[in-house]
Amino acid sequence: MKDPVINALSIDLEDWYHICGHEHLSKLNQCSDSYDRLKKNVAKILSLLKQYDIRATFFVVGSIAKDAPELIKRIADAGHELAAHGFSHRRIFDMTPEEFEEDLLRTKAAIEDVTGRKILGYRAPEWSLKKTNLWALDILKKHGFTYDASVVPLSHLGGKYFNSYPYEIKTKYGNILEFPLSTFRCLWEKLPFSGGLPMRITPYFYILDCTRMINRLSYPVIFYLHPWELDNEQEKQRLSINRGFMHYCNLESTEEKIGLLLKRLNFSTVEHVLGLSDKVSQGNHIDVEKDKYYDLHYFKSVFSSFLLIMSIFLVLFTAACLMRKYAFLLVIIPLTIFYWPWGLFFNKINALFSQENSE
Repeated sequence: MKDPVINALSIDLEDWYHICGHEHLSKLNQCSDSYDRLKKNVAKILSLLKQYDIRATFFVVGSIAKDAPELIKRIADAGHELAAHGFSHRRIFDMTPEEFEEDLLRTKAAIEDVTGRKILGYRAPEWSLKKTNLWALDILKKHGFTYDASVVPLSHLGGKYFNSYPYEIKTKYGNILEFPLSTFRCLWEKLPFSGGLPMRITPYFYILDCTRMINRLSYPVIFYLHPWELDNEQEKQRLSINRGFMHYCNLESTEEKIGLLLKRLNFSTVEHVLGLSDKVSQGNHIDVEKDKYYDLHYFKSVFSSFLLIMSIFLVLFTAACLMRKYAFLLVIIPLTIFYWPWGLFFNKINALFSQENSE
């Protein structure tokens, strides 16, 4: 019998104020107990992982490793993999190659000084590796990194040039493994589902089905989670419209959803899934085919999604009846919304918002 596919579980170890485009928030985090909420949320994650005997990869912001070394040591002592997530959570395209290299080395040193172990992986803040800055992979390989997990293979985010599953990319210093964000096909586009906002708004049953489908093709799915996503009591910050939606939408669903997934799927560290570690990585080895797959949570998720979709169709049908010969606008408008250059639009809003806060 073929061994079940093991999926990668990753944690982006960043704090509530590490929001790209809103760097002014870091100034609000100057008090001595600034990491108390982070430590509390990480403790919650470590408890969940221990409950299901799972090892995960923590992509660590370097400044956290520098200022809270005891937190990093606790994660490492629990047997989890540590990897880099930038020193100050800056996107690659906001830096020159020289700035990126300096940022990378500071992060690498901060983590390795605490653990005494070499780190192998890197994830760019906000998935900011694009075709235009592939020089970052050269720098990663130059300094001994063996894998990267920074690509989003979505066409409207500039990622249509990248593969959908783990593969090697050639650099000046040899090949480096790339583990792209997992996606599913929706008509002509790929959509993410395995972490952050996409996981919070995607129905539980569909996350499970998409993972199962990809695993049947013998490929792993990479899941990701932020500690602040488990903190429903965090103080809401004044953010731009898109950032506020991405950061706070449906936070209350995270803990239950990730708990159900940990119970139903096979997980391990990124290095183990990519075959970079000879060490046996513990995990919950579940035969998904024979396990109690269609449980109450699954059907509850299906039923809730069905009601939502039917409600949407009812609204559209009613609108079409009222609009009559102008009903074709119900197709034109959604297509326009989908293909509108929202990135440029929201970048302008974020720039104005940052300027207002700096004043």
